[in-house]
Amino acid sequence: MRLVYSEAVNAGASLRLAPIAGEPDPDGADCVACGRCCHHGPETVSLLESDEARMSEATLRALTVVMDRPPYFRFLRNDGHRCGGLDTSVEGRYPCGIYAERPQGCRDVEPGSPCCMEARALGHLGTSVLFKRSERS
Repeated sequence: MRLVYSEAVNAGASLRLAPIAGEPDPDGADCVACGRCCHHGPETVSLLESDEARMSEATLRALTVVMDRPPYFRFLRNDGHRCGGLDTSVEGRYPCGIYAERPQGCRDVEPGSPCCMEARALGHLGTSVLFKRSERS
């Protein structure tokens, strides 16, 4: 049975980590200790053609899924509450298992951006699509 995003959100606890207060390191030094932007529902991280070209065949087979209906988008596999590429082998650490091959959408999320701050406050990725930080004076 496939869990859709709205069901995962309604299920609540399985989607969330505890919220984190405060500003992240602007250079990403605490991203691996956070991982909130990598906790989200299925069909959240889509791949561009350039992403597919960057990924190995093994990664594409193991960590992506293609929609079974038009327009047949490819997404990172997701178990209903976190990205399939997230390495959760060490408790409290959230490194990306495909960091060098990660999709452009993941590359666009900057520490301290509205998207990052929302994920930190919610304990999971929310609805913000503002991936870049605004210039601060």
